[in-house]
Amino acid sequence: MTQLASPPSDTLSDVLRSFEVRSTIFCLSELRAPWAFRVEGEAVAKFHLVLEGSALLSWGKETVALATGDLVVLPRGSAHTLADDADSPAVPLERLLVGDAFDGESGLRYGGAGPLTRLLCGGFALADGIPESTQALLPDLLHLVYDPAGTSWLPPSLAALKTEAETGRLGASAIIERLTDVFLAQALRSWLLQGEPNGLADARLILDESIAKAVRVLNSHASEAWSLDRLAKHVGLSRSALATKFREQVGQPPMRYLTEVRLRGAARYLAAGRLTVYEIARRAGYQSDAAFAKAFKRRFGLAPGAYRESASRPPQIEIVASADARALDTPSKFAELGSTTSATTDTALPGDSAT
Repeated sequence: MTQLASPPSDTLSDVLRSFEVRSTIFCLSELRAPWAFRVEGEAVAKFHLVLEGSALLSWGKETVALATGDLVVLPRGSAHTLADDADSPAVPLERLLVGDAFDGESGLRYGGAGPLTRLLCGGFALADGIPESTQALLPDLLHLVYDPAGTSWLPPSLAALKTEAETGRLGASAIIERLTDVFLAQALRSWLLQGEPNGLADARLILDESIAKAVRVLNSHASEAWSLDRLAKHVGLSRSALATKFREQVGQPPMRYLTEVRLRGAARYLAAGRLTVYEIARRAGYQSDAAFAKAFKRRFGLAPGAYRESASRPPQIEIVASADARALDTPSKFAELGSTTSATTDTALPGDSAT
């Protein structure tokens, strides 16, 4: 039997894992020109994936042309307009969701008799406990341009998404969400690799090899008995140099980072539901269940058992209706196509640790 080796880990992979992106689908929109709708700004991370056709997204003073396979991400839920053409009059999305255009489940059909555009629209939640200073690094808008030549796995992934959306077979919602997670992770990776000063890959972890090495070993061997001395020897720095550089580039001392890595890993194990609390505590480096429970509750605000229960529920990403929509007695959120499974239900972004 041939054993397949896993690709070697790298710091960017560690950061992406820390995102723990989990999407929730709001609706599948079938739009025929002319069409346009306006989405109000809310503190909910949103995305639109073009399954077929094209669209124009207007955001502030900018306009972004979207083609088939393109993904646009709005991490802060900024107000924006989607249309087939800049001259098409836009109506509030809330109005469409309470009218005949919305089927009350997951489908939105709107527009005239022109060319068809199909959009997959939704929101997403990322890992718990991400500091505001890190969230501030994200741009207001991310645009992943579909490039079938540059990324060979994108065409079959997009084809699978379209097939699942069209057929609506049993289990389709779960498959669509997982495939959407892949597109979202790719968008975040593209942003990280830009190397711009406001990106997480701008040298804080990637370009300082000693600190990158320290982050990698703490991520991959978190349950080992690490000390500052041992870590310093491993990366070839003095204790003081490691402590100073690590705090400057990661934002906290090495041992505090290790605690964060261990507890974030424990949260994922709890969400998966396959290990006992005793087993998870030992994997997290705790010899006492009580000590583990105390540390976990201090970090996440819930005891391990309660966290496991809450993590089994999908993220509740609510969209607050406008005053006009509320006057029509409309629900205050989009209908969800399906549920997700995540280690967290909060909307947030990467943190001061990566596991």
